[in-house]
Amino acid sequence: MTSERTAPGDSTAESESSRSPTDESGASATTGREPVERRLEDALERVAHGASVSVPAILLQRGLTLAFTAVLTNGFSAGAYGVFALSRRLQRYLLRLTLGFRSGLSRFLPNADSDAERDVLATFAGLLLVGVATAFGTMLFVAAPLVTRVADEGAQFELFLRIFAAGLPASVWLFTVTEILRGLEAVGPLNLTLRVCFPTAQLAVGAVAAFVFRDLALAAAGVVFVMGLSGIGAAVWLVRERDFRPRIRGGDAARLRRKYLSFTLPLFVGGVATTTQRLGFYPLIAVFLSSVAGGVFAVGVLVGTLVRLPLMGINQFIPPVAAALHEEGHRDALGRLYHVTSRLVLVGVTGLAIPVIVYRETVMGLFGPTFVEYAPLLPGFVLAQYAACAAGSAGILLTMTDHQRALLVVNVVITAFLVVTAIPLTTRFGLPGLVGSYLLMLTINNGLEVAVLYYLEGLQPFTRLHAKPLIAGLPLALLALLVRFALPDVVALVVGTALGLFAYATSLRLLGFTAVERRLGATLVKRYRDELWDAVQ
Repeated sequence: MTSERTAPGDSTAESESSRSPTDESGASATTGREPVERRLEDALERVAHGASVSVPAILLQRGLTLAFTAVLTNGFSAGAYGVFALSRRLQRYLLRLTLGFRSGLSRFLPNADSDAERDVLATFAGLLLVGVATAFGTMLFVAAPLVTRVADEGAQFELFLRIFAAGLPASVWLFTVTEILRGLEAVGPLNLTLRVCFPTAQLAVGAVAAFVFRDLALAAAGVVFVMGLSGIGAAVWLVRERDFRPRIRGGDAARLRRKYLSFTLPLFVGGVATTTQRLGFYPLIAVFLSSVAGGVFAVGVLVGTLVRLPLMGINQFIPPVAAALHEEGHRDALGRLYHVTSRLVLVGVTGLAIPVIVYRETVMGLFGPTFVEYAPLLPGFVLAQYAACAAGSAGILLTMTDHQRALLVVNVVITAFLVVTAIPLTTRFGLPGLVGSYLLMLTINNGLEVAVLYYLEGLQPFTRLHAKPLIAGLPLALLALLVRFALPDVVALVVGTALGLFAYATSLRLLGFTAVERRLGATLVKRYRDELWDAVQ
C-alpha cells in the first residue's frame, strides 16, 4: 500500500530529503539530487500555478460569501439569520458526509489509463454521490418536524430545513463536478464554476431576497437552485471540451468500481468523525444555545476561514500532484514538496491572521451591531484556523499516500474527544466554551495528523526556515496595533493592514528566500509574462 519506510538512521538521499531541514535550501548534495530537483520543481510549479490562479478566485469567492452573509445579517435580525444559518449548517453536515465518496476522483483520475477508464470512474462517482445525497436529503426532509421540536425552534426553522433537504442532491452535484475538474487540473473552469459563478449568483439571490422580497425562505431556495445550475454548467463544459461520456459498463468497469469503493468507503465512514468535528457544533447550538449564538458562530467560522486562503490555494492541486509522486515512488520529491508548501502556507496564514485579530471589532461590525458584542470571541476562531493550517496539507497527504484508514482512526479519536469536552464546556460556559472547544479540536486534530503522517511515511512539514514568517510577523503586529490606536475604525483597518503587510513582506525579503523558492518565483513570472505577451499578440 505504501513505499517502504526509510529507517531513521539511513543516510541515503531519501532519508535526508524527508527529514533534514537543510536539504530544502539546497545545502545538502546527494547523488540523486538532480532528478529530485527536477521532479520537485515540476511538482511545485504545478501546485503553485494552481494556487496562483486559484487564490484570486478563492479570494473573490470569500469576498462574495462575506458579502452574502453581510446582506442577510443586515437585512434581517441576528436571530432570523441564526435560524437560517443553523438549518443550512445541518444540511451541510449531511453534504460533507456524502462528499466522503468524492476524494477518489482526485486520487484516480490523474492516473487513469484511458478516456474510457476516466469516464467509468467519473460516472460511478457521480451516481454514487448523488444517490447518497438523495437518501440523506429524504431523511432530513422527513425528520424536519422532529428536529425542529428537539431544537425548540419555530415553523420557519422547519421550512428552511425542508428547503435545504430538497436541495441536497443539487448541492452535492456541484461539488462532484468540480472535483472532476480538480482531478483533471482544469484550473480555469474549476475556479470559474466554484469561485465566481456560484458565489456571484448566491449573492444576487440573497440581495433580492433581503431587499426586494424580505423573505429568507426565498434566499434558501435560491441558494440551492444556483448550486445545481452551476454544477450543470460545469458538466456541460466537461462534455464539450474534454469529451466526457457517461459510461457504466465496458472494459474493467467492475474492477474500477470495486477499487473506487475500497478507497472511498473508509473516507466516507471517517467523514462521520471529520464532519462532526467541523459541523457538530451546530447541533450543540441548536440544543443548548440560542439562534443568535448560531448566527454569531457561523459568522465567526466564516471570518476565521479567511485565514485558510493560502492553504486552500495550495490544496487545489496538491491531491493529484502528491498522488502521482506517490504512485511513481518519488518519496524524495514528495517530502521536499511538503516542506516547501507548508512553509508557503505559514507565510500566508500569518500575514492574514494578525490583521483580523487586531481589527476584530471593525471586522465584526460589517455584520451589524449585535455581532460587535461578540468580537472578543473572534481571535478564537482565527487561532483555530491558524492551528489547522500551520502544518500544511497533512490530511491530504495521508489520503494520497493511501493511509485513509489511519486518517479514519485519527478522526474517530478526535471526535470522541470532542464529544466528551464540547458538551460540558458549552453547558458550563455557553458560547465562549463552544469556541474554546473549536480551537482545541482543530489544534489537536492537526497535531495528530502530522504525527501519524511522520510515523507512517516519514514525512513532516517543519524546518528551521519555518521560523522566518513568525519573526516577520512581529513588525506586522506592531504596526497594526499602532495604527489601530491612532486612526478611526475603518481607516485604521485599511491603512494598518496595508502598512503592516508591507513591513511583513520587507522583513521576509530581508530574512531571505531559498534557492527553490527563487527558482519557483522566476519560473512563474516567466510563465505568466509569456502568456500575457501571447495574449496581447
